Amino acid sequence: MNTSYQDIIRSFVDKYGLSRGQVVAEIEKTFSSMLSQWHRQNAVAMFSDDQLVALGYRENLGMVEQTLIELTTMRGWNTIKRILENNMSKAAFLQVVARYKLIEREMRWGKIISQTSDGGFYVEIKIENKSPVIAFCPANYVGVHERDELMVGQRRAFHLRRVEPLFLKNTPCIKVDVDRVSKFLVEHLLRSQVEKRGVTIHCLARYVGRKSFVESSAFLPKKVILAASRELNEHIQVKVVRTARDCRN
Repeated sequence: MNTSYQDIIRSFVDKYGLSRGQVVAEIEKTFSSMLSQWHRQNAVAMFSDDQLVALGYRENLGMVEQTLIELTTMRGWNTIKRILENNMSKAAFLQVVARYKLIEREMRWGKIISQTSDGGFYVEIKIENKSPVIAFCPANYVGVHERDELMVGQRRAFHLRRVEPLFLKNTPCIKVDVDRVSKFLVEHLLRSQVEKRGVTIHCLARYVGRKSFVESSAFLPKKVILAASRELNEHIQVKVVRTARDCRN
């Protein structure tokens, strides 16, 4: 292999948006795994002075022997490169998932694009300032009172319930579940319209389609409460609790 390891590292960093440390870790892990299989012994690959070094460990007469594995004359570089590309792609994908998981339990507005036969919905949602993702809202995550009201084409508020990675036939995809029944959705709808900073809002109880009971550390304008109430099609009762610690959120 004529290309230097540093060139390889830089190319992976540029291509997959990973940090140098992540790329180095993936290269070491991949080489360790492949060399262990090929040499039928435990092998550890690591970078030392910008060069990849591999050591093999084998038990002999009760003692562990350490041997240097020669990499410069090793065959199978195309196989390793293919595996590295696959591993880097997975690492980059999992990095995106980890970033998305940071906003679980938040609210996003989304457009309903289709409905399933059992009453669930597929929703187009923008999680970041990038291409939208398709999220799924199961029928049991929609209040009974609005199952005949939600329609394709509507733009509605959803609670990001869960973000999980999936690999379908080795193809990575992100599974996003949303709902319309969470107490957090009530909190986020109210908070998103409050201009005053530092206001703590906590939904004590929500009876979907009927009434939600909310505590706030500050007075909420009537228009804010009514806007959230109209979006959820349920009454919202807000009690002002001046001491923020009384609002457990």
